[in-house]
Amino acid sequence: MSAPIARRASSVARGRTRWLTSTSIERSREWFVRSLGSASDGAASGNGRALELSIASFAIWGANTGVGKTLASAGLARAATRRGTATTFLKPVQTGYPEDSDAGFVARQTKGNETAGEHAAVASGSTEGGGEGFAAGVTRAHTEFAWRRAAGPHLTAAEEGRPVSDEEIVRATRNYLREFAESAREGNARGFAVIETAGGVASPGPSGTLQCEILRALRLPAILIGDGRLGGISTTTSAYESLHARGYDVVGVLMADDGYANHEAVAKILPSGTKVFALPPLPPQGKADAWLEKSAGVFSEAFETAMNWHEKRIQALQKLPGEALEKIWWPFTQHATVEPDTVTVIDGRYGEDFEIYDQEKGRDGAIDLRFDGAASWWTQGVSAELQQELNSAAANAAGRYGHVMFPENVHQPSMDATNALLEGPGKGWGSRVFYSDNGSTATEVGLKMAFRKYYVDAGLVSKDGHQRAKDLINDGSCHLPQLRIIALDGSYHGDTLGAMDMQSPSVFTGPMQTPWYQPRGLFLQPPSLAIRNGEWTVALPPHGLLNDGEDRLFHDGKDLESNTTWKSKADAFDIGKRLDSPLANEYRQAVDKALERAEQDAKAGHMGPVGALMMEPVLHGAGGMVLIDPLFQNILMKVCRERKIPIVLDEVFAGIWRLGTEGAWEIIGEKPDISCYAKLLTGGLMPMSATVATADVFDVFYGPGKAQGLLHGHSYTAYPIGCAVASKALSLYKDPAKNPNLIVDASSKGDTPTAYLRELWDESKLKEISNKSSVRRVFGQGCVLAVELEVEGEGGYSSNAAKEVVLRLRPHSVQARPLGNVVYLMCAPTTPKATCDRLLNVLAEELSE
Repeated sequence: MSAPIARRASSVARGRTRWLTSTSIERSREWFVRSLGSASDGAASGNGRALELSIASFAIWGANTGVGKTLASAGLARAATRRGTATTFLKPVQTGYPEDSDAGFVARQTKGNETAGEHAAVASGSTEGGGEGFAAGVTRAHTEFAWRRAAGPHLTAAEEGRPVSDEEIVRATRNYLREFAESAREGNARGFAVIETAGGVASPGPSGTLQCEILRALRLPAILIGDGRLGGISTTTSAYESLHARGYDVVGVLMADDGYANHEAVAKILPSGTKVFALPPLPPQGKADAWLEKSAGVFSEAFETAMNWHEKRIQALQKLPGEALEKIWWPFTQHATVEPDTVTVIDGRYGEDFEIYDQEKGRDGAIDLRFDGAASWWTQGVSAELQQELNSAAANAAGRYGHVMFPENVHQPSMDATNALLEGPGKGWGSRVFYSDNGSTATEVGLKMAFRKYYVDAGLVSKDGHQRAKDLINDGSCHLPQLRIIALDGSYHGDTLGAMDMQSPSVFTGPMQTPWYQPRGLFLQPPSLAIRNGEWTVALPPHGLLNDGEDRLFHDGKDLESNTTWKSKADAFDIGKRLDSPLANEYRQAVDKALERAEQDAKAGHMGPVGALMMEPVLHGAGGMVLIDPLFQNILMKVCRERKIPIVLDEVFAGIWRLGTEGAWEIIGEKPDISCYAKLLTGGLMPMSATVATADVFDVFYGPGKAQGLLHGHSYTAYPIGCAVASKALSLYKDPAKNPNLIVDASSKGDTPTAYLRELWDESKLKEISNKSSVRRVFGQGCVLAVELEVEGEGGYSSNAAKEVVLRLRPHSVQARPLGNVVYLMCAPTTPKATCDRLLNVLAEELSE
């Protein structure tokens, strides 16, 4: 803001300021510190996270300082008031206050009222905000947070000892706009709100976070004030790109013509359809009034453009459900049960939150921030402050590489991602990384690897690569037997045909869904672990591992309770201690008997040999959020290794910190031969998967002749954008400066985990929930919280029991997705513990006794 404008504005501010004693100022400071402690805009904090669209709100951004943001704000506000539109101006962050008051200048130009929030009032020596509230026909210009010295807010906030968090800025802005919407609603008219930022697009806020990052949570469309000076083309286009890359809708660009015709160049550079408005050169001292009057026509046109854009935005949002029902085929959905008012319109994402268009709120609906309780099908990995780091990695790789093919090629992102996997979840066992497109194909790749390894280890194929090549020439099939796998009932490995055959019969595999389905496995009934009635308890399969009534565990009931219940999670997951228990012996005997029976069937020609173990470690996701007893999986892996059965873990869901450790196998205490990763691999931003294998597995594909290589791949294998994002995501998770939940155990040695996530779900609260009569079981593991509801029968995927609870979470700003009779919530590895506490409390509140 120019000096003469600042001086004139300050006179307005001083005229409205009430000067109080130092004691009053101290009381105001104490109030503000208390407000910071209680004010949270995090998930599950209740109602009040919606921004109504009955008012057209626009953020005013500058390509630089001194480009005329406040002049433009005043010009737009004047254009609105001249048309009789209810108008307000908000300056969330102001420095140099009260001498420099942008709100004061706008109030004078619109003949309105200036007000100040309590924090801003302290800068002017007051103990509370001054000025009147919203009044019909009067423009209110408001300053919320302010500091005395005219410098960057990150500097002045520290100097004056009056910090403001990013969440406070968002919350205050949202509350102010909500109050304005309520006042405008009384007049049944479309309101117009101008929110002016401080400095440039990438200028820091009080916390040091860039302002373009802070305001992303509000989904405010942007009006960019360009720079008409020499060099202004660069600053304007750079500012536009910064906004565009962060998901802002840039409605138009206003820029003064300082004799360089920058507006003409910018109009050619920006995407077609972007409105660029030329203003006269910025006024000299004392000429602001005349300049605004001269520019009235331009501002009137810009105001009309903004309002038309807003109307089209509402129309587009309201149209989406109907269009989707007519043209889109959703996954896992029965369209006959979907009504237009049940279709969720997602307008954006902010960290762990959806930005949802809720048509029921306000006259024209609202953009409502809701916690993504399903982590968008278990993919999301970063909180809001880290989201842009993944976006930037993707943009950089897209700009540098676009897409390049991968076989016999290498690029830096692929090497970075590979090293991160081998030094992360594959540390201590992994030697090679094979990339594919999603979790389903990753498991199929893993199965191909495992079967080849089995053939070699069983002597059915030569260990020598040269001999294998000769065998393939002489007899391409080598008369190899058809293999099957050993797997767990309830596991789920993907939707492609090969992956479906790796799971036991279910609603997903029937002839109506998978006509070619052939169950190719020995499916064991696994024991599950959960909190039941206040205690960690293992539920043993009632009819034995093979569900045939034979070989039941603890069939005589002796020592059953003492071996299957624990007071604490630490005891239940202490695998080292439990390996010496009678239950471990029961597990081993039962697994041995099951595999011996499978060997007998293979020798008799009834079934193919068991050529691989395929299982989800620790947690079955799609199978109902069932926590498998890690001791059982430990024993199963040990027995398979003794019998030279290759071990494949499907860590697509469970791996990469989802369950609290980098590799889910760490919880079990046994290393795999092959493991599959996806979902959190890219932080939830890009589709990509990886299958990690040991050197021994790679060696059975090594040798002369392409035919004995791994002939698998797809067009986008190891695409640079996905690899770059994966590398960045994997580094963010294990960076203590970025991940507040990471605990590094400096004393750990050998194979024990060196890092893990803190417990995110309060165990005492989980036990409290487990005692509710409506709850069958509950657990919290890593990022996952799951509650199975008590229903008649077994429940399962086809049940709708959890739907009612999920709907009751909506008013608490939580968007969850039911899984049969299971309600689950999922956070990111970087989600603050306080957010998890709120989510847990909200869920407990909505579960019936």
